[in-house]
Amino acid sequence: MTTALMNHEWLRKGDAAKYCGVSVRTMSDWQRLRLVRFSKPSRRVCLFRRSDLDRALDRMAIKAVGE
Repeated sequence: MTTALMNHEWLRKGDAAKYCGVSVRTMSDWQRLRLVRFSKPSRRVCLFRRSDLDRALDRMAIKAVGE
């Protein structure tokens, strides 16, 4: 992912997948299961806010015993 792209608040699905370290298919599954918030401004474009991705990843994180 380019440095310029990392400065944007909104990411497309492929860039969001790279940001989260998962595949585009996993992002589609998370989207379908409503595990992560997204915006769909048009039929072909799906956008994810970085803060929403961070929040979703925090919710999905497995905590170690004692944390």
